[in-house]
Amino acid sequence: MSLKKTALLTLGLALIAVFGAFAQTDKLGKIDTLYAEPYQIDEKNWGINISLTNDEDIVGISVPLRFTSGKLRLVADSTIFKGGRTEHFRVKFARADTTIQSVTIGLIADIGVTVPPLKPGNGRIATIFVSSLDGDKIADLKVDTTTTNPGNTLQMVSPPVNEVIPVFIVKNTKK
Repeated sequence: MSLKKTALLTLGLALIAVFGAFAQTDKLGKIDTLYAEPYQIDEKNWGINISLTNDEDIVGISVPLRFTSGKLRLVADSTIFKGGRTEHFRVKFARADTTIQSVTIGLIADIGVTVPPLKPGNGRIATIFVSSLDGDKIADLKVDTTTTNPGNTLQMVSPPVNEVIPVFIVKNTKK
């Protein structure tokens, strides 16, 4: 085998190993799916509905997202959980980081045993509201998952302590 073919084969195997490490995992059933659906509210404000389809009980969720719109500086103004599937969770937070234009959503059903887990199903778990820091018009909003400090990645926890990494899909919609 030539040196070029050996190098290409080695590179291909390395890429397979890397992508395999970041693959979705769900040892408890079907692969779950987390959806981000950005929508325009007006020229300067957007919302992002975060929805989840899961087939097992979930007691914890970490959703770090990054959003961009060209060179505009954006901020996650607020996040609501009311009316969503995780409204009953004891711990619900959204931490915005304007330096990397991101927001990290953290959800924990309960520290004890009094709050039930998220049951299998599908639907909205949160809505994030985004605006321009400079008050400029936002023509388009791109959303993707990311890693935020101190190592928050897209993942969920099923009882007792099983890691579930969902598929992440962005549904693009217009105003």
